Amino acid sequence: MEGAINILNFDQVYQNQKSWQSNKCEWINLLDLKSVNGYCSSGSLRVIDKKLRKRHNKDITLIGSGNYHYVTYLLLAERKSPFSLVLFDNHTEMMPPPCKSLVSCGSWVLNSLKHLPLLKKVVIIGARADLAAVIPRKFNSKVAVFSTLNWQATLANEILNAIPTQDIYISIDKDVLNKSEAITNWDQGSMKLADLLVLLKFLGRYKKVYGLDICGELPTSPVDFFKKKVVKANRINEKANCRILEVVKRDYREGC
Repeated sequence: MEGAINILNFDQVYQNQKSWQSNKCEWINLLDLKSVNGYCSSGSLRVIDKKLRKRHNKDITLIGSGNYHYVTYLLLAERKSPFSLVLFDNHTEMMPPPCKSLVSCGSWVLNSLKHLPLLKKVVIIGARADLAAVIPRKFNSKVAVFSTLNWQATLANEILNAIPTQDIYISIDKDVLNKSEAITNWDQGSMKLADLLVLLKFLGRYKKVYGLDICGELPTSPVDFFKKKVVKANRINEKANCRILEVVKRDYREGC
């Protein structure tokens, strides 16, 4: 993986994170779209898909707020050979959407399992136990959930054994992290960033990571950019993003 980065510009949140202002990042403008925040209409989803297909960088995607996590569904749909999804998230993203014409930030994994036959397994790390308990039974063979958030040496091997394919896609919602290492607009887990990084390194050692995305920024508007809470959130979230990408660029080079 060369580490080329796409920035999905839904709400300008990345404009206050200095790390992404270089010419090496490819910005995809989505500011003018409607019906995309939390729930995405089928029409807007098609527009996003068309814009994504024109991008040059396909290694890493910074999605923005977790409200737009459904974009991962489109990124997975591009795959042409069997793969598994490894999802770091405080939620399972397997809640039914309110209607068939919408995909939501909470339903996209369910959509992926239903409509992407090349997706062989979903391994979710860090999800709330109560959400893991209500996953539809018909997906039991295709979904594995690891709700234990304290790092254990044996956990990595259990996760590895749950992944049937050599190729994996990794999606990270920073709401899996504790509030001292990420600030999001959703309820958060208690995973330490250091433990997340160890798992990422481990996966890169034994699997071929063909793509990765990160979300979990705090949604803001330009009028709020200089408020203390927003400045703090951008600083903490940017640090987490950079530490994740350091692992990806260093340890995934040979595998992708």
